[in-house]
Amino acid sequence: MLIKKVAIGNEHEAFIENRFSDKMNIISSDDNNRGKTILIQGMMYALGNNPVFPSTFNYTNYYYIVEFLHNDIIYKICRNKDLFFIQFNESLIIFENVSELKRYWHKNISSLPIITKNDFKRIVDPELYLQVFFVGQDKKDTSNIANKGLYNKEDFKNMLYSLAGIKNDIVDIDNIKNIRQKISNLKDEKKLLLKQSKILKSQKKPIAYLSSTNDRINFKDSLKKIEKVKGKLTELNKDRNKNINRKFKCEITIKELNSLNRNLESGELVCLECGSNHIGYKATTKQKYSFDISTPEIRKQILESLNNKIQDYQEEVERITLLINKEQSKLKELLSVEEISLESLVAYKDDVLSVSDAENKLNSIEDDLKKLENQKKEASNDIEGVKEEQNNLYYSILSTMNESYNSVDPLGNIEFDNIFTKKTETYSGSEQTIYHLVKVYSLAKILKHDYPIVVDSFRAEDLSTKKEKVILDLFKKLDTQIILTTTLKSEEIGKYDKKEFDFINHIDYSNHSPSKILQSRYVDEFKKLLGGFSINFR
Repeated sequence: MLIKKVAIGNEHEAFIENRFSDKMNIISSDDNNRGKTILIQGMMYALGNNPVFPSTFNYTNYYYIVEFLHNDIIYKICRNKDLFFIQFNESLIIFENVSELKRYWHKNISSLPIITKNDFKRIVDPELYLQVFFVGQDKKDTSNIANKGLYNKEDFKNMLYSLAGIKNDIVDIDNIKNIRQKISNLKDEKKLLLKQSKILKSQKKPIAYLSSTNDRINFKDSLKKIEKVKGKLTELNKDRNKNINRKFKCEITIKELNSLNRNLESGELVCLECGSNHIGYKATTKQKYSFDISTPEIRKQILESLNNKIQDYQEEVERITLLINKEQSKLKELLSVEEISLESLVAYKDDVLSVSDAENKLNSIEDDLKKLENQKKEASNDIEGVKEEQNNLYYSILSTMNESYNSVDPLGNIEFDNIFTKKTETYSGSEQTIYHLVKVYSLAKILKHDYPIVVDSFRAEDLSTKKEKVILDLFKKLDTQIILTTTLKSEEIGKYDKKEFDFINHIDYSNHSPSKILQSRYVDEFKKLLGGFSINFR
C-alpha cells in the first residue's frame, strides 16, 4: 500500500500533498504549527481512525481525501464526519460509518485482522489496526494502546496473531468445552443404563462371554488391575536393584580394604598432597565425617560393619524377590483365560438377551465416547500448537525490539519482555521515542505487512542525531513506504538535503504560515478531487 496523495479542505480553504515517494519520506519544518500533524492526522482520519487533531483545529468543517495504490489499483477515499466515499476504477461506493467501511475494505480491498471479543468474532476497527503502523504525536503510551476505549492490550496482541495468520485460540477452547459437555452427558446416560440393567455389570465370567458391554467393563477392570501389578513390579525391581547395587559397593570396598592391608605390610601409604599416612573411610559421600583406617583395629571393625551390611542387603534382596514372585503370580492369573462351560453360557443367555436394547444403546454410547475423546485430544493438541505459534511470534517481535533497541542505544539498559510496559512503569524522554520506533519497526519486520509506516514527530523528546541515523538506517531496510515528520532545530535546517541522506524524499513545510496550512489557492484543485466523488459545493 502506497500513499500517493493527501488532501484536506472545504470550499474556502484546502491543502494537497502529493510529493510522497515510494520509500522514505520526511516532512520537516523549522518550527511547530506548520501543518505536519494536521496532514498526518487527516490521512489517518480518512482511513477510519478516531479524530486526534489539535484542539484549535475544527476538523468537522473539512473533507479528507487519501489516494493510495494497492495491488496496482488506485483507490481514493474521502471522509466527511462519519460519511465515507471510496472511488476506484469506475466505481464509487458510499458508507455511512466506519463499520460499513471496514467490512467493505476487508472483503474487497485487503483482509483486516479478525479477533474474538466478548465471545464474538470481530473485524477490528481502524482505530486498532492503524496502530500497527502508525504512531501519532499525541496519546502515546508505553503501557497501553493509543485510543483506549473499546479495545485493550489483549485485543492488540490477538490482532497481531490474526495478522500473522495464527488462529484465535478462544474459539478452540469453546469447542473443547462443548466436547467435554457432550462426554459428560453420555457418561451420565451410560451410568443410568448400567444402573437399570445390573446384569451387564455382573462379575460372573459367563456374562462377559455373552455381553460385549460386560466384556468391555470387565476388560477395563482387568487392565486397571494389570497396570497396578505392573507398577508394583516396577517399583519392587527398582528397590531390589538398589539393594544389589549397595551390596556390590560394599563388596568392592572390602576388596579395597583388604588390598590396603597388604600394601601396608610391604610399605606405607601416604597422601601425595600433604604427605600424611592417615587413610580415611566414608560410608557415603553425603557423610561429613570419616574413619581413620590406618590402623588394623579400625580396619577390622570397618570390615565387620561392611560384612553385616552385605548380609542385610542380601536378606532384603531375597525378601523383595519373594514379593516380586508373588506379584508375578498375580499377573499370570490376570492374564490367564478361564474356560467357561457351555452349561454356564446357556444358563445366563436369557438374562443377557432381556437387556439387549440397553446393551445396543450402551455400545452406541461407547462408540460416541471414543470419537469425542479423540476430538478432544485433537482439539487440545491444536490449542497447544496455536499457543506455541503465538509465543513464537510474540518472542520474535520482542527479540527484534531488543535487537533494534541495542543497535540504537548500545549503552541503554532497557530489555523488553513485553510489548507494553506495566502501568507503574513508563519510559521517559528519548527512551519513549525509541520504544515506539523500535516497536513499529519490529511489527513491520516480523509481520511483513504492506502498510506504510507513519510516525508523526519521530524525533520527539530530543532523539540524538546519532540515534536518529541508526533509526533511519533500520527503517531504510524495510520494504515498505515510510512517512515521518519532524521539527528541525535551526542548526539542522537543510540536513536532509545532504548526500548522506540521499535515500530520503525531503518535503519541507518551513515556508507554511504558522497554523495556516489550509489556503485558498488549493481550493480549485481540491474541488476537482471532490468532484471525483460526485461531491459538489452549492
